[in-house]
Amino acid sequence: MPMRLLAVLCLLLSAVDLGAQTPLQLQLFASGLNRPMQVTTPVGDLGRVFVVEQPGRIRIVRNGVLLPTPFLDMTSLIVFGGENGLLSLAFHPNYATNGQFFVFYTPSPFPTVAVRRYTVSAGNPDVANASSGVVLMQQPMVYGNHNAGMIQFGLDGYLYISIGDGGSQAPLWPEDPLNHAQRGDSLLGKILRIDVNTTQPPLAYGIPPTNPFIGPGDPRDEIWAFGFRNPWRFGFDRLTGDLYIADVGGQKEEVNFEAAGSLGGRNYGWACMTGFQCNPPLVCTCNSPALTAPIHDYGTASPAHAIIGGFVYRGVAIPDLRGTYFFADYMRVETWSFRRTGAGLTQLTNRTVELTPPSPHFLVGPTGFGEDAFGEMYLCDFAGKVYKIVPNGAVQTGVTLYGSGTAGCVGAHALTAIASPVIGNPSFSLRCNNGPASSFGIMVLASDADVLGSDPLGLGFTAHVQVTSSLLLLHTILSDAAGVGSFAFPIPPSAPLIGYQLNAQALWLWNPAVCVPSPFQWSSSNGLGITLQP
Repeated sequence: MPMRLLAVLCLLLSAVDLGAQTPLQLQLFASGLNRPMQVTTPVGDLGRVFVVEQPGRIRIVRNGVLLPTPFLDMTSLIVFGGENGLLSLAFHPNYATNGQFFVFYTPSPFPTVAVRRYTVSAGNPDVANASSGVVLMQQPMVYGNHNAGMIQFGLDGYLYISIGDGGSQAPLWPEDPLNHAQRGDSLLGKILRIDVNTTQPPLAYGIPPTNPFIGPGDPRDEIWAFGFRNPWRFGFDRLTGDLYIADVGGQKEEVNFEAAGSLGGRNYGWACMTGFQCNPPLVCTCNSPALTAPIHDYGTASPAHAIIGGFVYRGVAIPDLRGTYFFADYMRVETWSFRRTGAGLTQLTNRTVELTPPSPHFLVGPTGFGEDAFGEMYLCDFAGKVYKIVPNGAVQTGVTLYGSGTAGCVGAHALTAIASPVIGNPSFSLRCNNGPASSFGIMVLASDADVLGSDPLGLGFTAHVQVTSSLLLLHTILSDAAGVGSFAFPIPPSAPLIGYQLNAQALWLWNPAVCVPSPFQWSSSNGLGITLQP
C-alpha cells in the first residue's frame, strides 16, 4: 500500500455501530496432532500457522496442509506428562529479520520450567535450527503441577511469562502451602516481564527499566504481577494491548484484566482469594483494596473445572465479534465469550452448542486457543485436532456496491471485496472480473464517490469516483488468464481509522484488435464503497 495512503488513513476519525452477533461454528483445521496446546504465527506470515504439541514438537500448517516434518522437535529435552511438556511458543516481534523464537517447557531435572530461545534455519523457513537453542531462564518448581506455561510478547516488545504457584500434593492438596504467589523472593505464582534483546549478567536476559519492582532487594526485578494460582493462558488484545489472564482455580476459575499502559505490580489475590470469594487460611487481607479482583469468575467445589484462557477476537471474517474475548473449560468441555466494558462485562455467552465440531468429530477437552496473522481464532483439543472458529454462513460488513461502470468486451465488471474491511487486516483484497486476459488495469482509490457516474476525463467510460478527491491514488493491477485482477493492501491497526470511507473502482485498457468498448478503449467496473470496521 502506498505510504501516502497509510499516512492519510491514520489521520481520520469516525465511528460505526456494532451489529448483532454472527452465529459461529467450528471448522476442522488440522488433525493427526499429538496433544496440541497452542496455535500462533509470526507477524505478517499469512500462509502458515504453527501448532505446539505438548510432547515436544512444533508443527506447521501451511495453506491448510499439515507438513510432515516438524518445525522443531524438542522431545529429547522434555519431561512430558500431566501438566508437563512443551507448553508455549512466542515469535520475536522482529522474527522476519532476526529469525528468533522462544519456547516455554519443562526440562530435567524434574520439576523445572524453562524458557529457551531458538532461531530458524538459514536454508529452510519451515525448519528451525535445533542446535541454536539457548536457555534464557530455568526455574525450579515444587510438586510438578501448577506450572502455568504461557509466553507472549506484549505491544511494548517485552516477553511476558506465566509461572504457577508450584502446586501441592496428595492427600491433603493444600493450596500454595509455601505461599509462593504472595512472596516477593519467589518467581512462582507470577507473571514475569523480561527484555530478550539485552542481557544483564549473570542473567541471560535484561530487566525492562519500567518493571514495577526494579531495584535492590525483593520483590524480584522480573516480576510484573503476582498473586496467581496457575495462569495457564493469558492473551494480549493485539489491537489495544489490554491483557487478559485466565487463572486456573481451586474452587473458582477466574479471568483477570489489566489495561494497556498499566504500570504493573498488581496483586491478583491468590491465595487470599479465589475469584471473588475468600480462601482460608488467609495469607493476606481478603478483599483488601490492595488486591485486584477478577472481572469474571465461575465454578464450585464440584464438579471439576479448569479454565483455558483465549484471546480477544480481532479477525477479519466476523467483524461484529471484534473485541469479544473467548475462553473455554477443559474439564467441562465448554466455550464462552464476553465483551469487557468500563462498567463490567456484557454479552456473556455460552458458545458450547454452536462451537461443537462437525460430525463425526467431537471435543474431548479444549487445551488452548490461538491466532493467525489475520487475527482469526483457533481452538486446540486434547484429542489431537485444531479447529478454526468461523462464521456459520456468509457475512460481510462495510462494503457497498454502486453504479455499473462501462462493460468490457466480455461483459460487465464486478468489483468486490474478498472480506470485510476491518482495521488490522494485513491483506485486505479487492477482486474484479471480466477484464482482458493476462493484461493490466488500474485500481483507483478515492475519498469521494461519484455514485451516478460521469465521464470527467472525456475518455468514454463511466467513472464512479471523483477525480477531484482530496485522496486519489492509482495502482496498476494485473489480470490472470481468466481476466480476473486482484489488489491487496494492509489496513493499519489504528482505532482512529474506524468509520473512514474509501471508494474504489477498477479500469481496464483493451487491445483494439480484440474490441473497442469505448472511444479510448477503456472499460470500468462498478464503484465500491469501503467503510473501515472496528
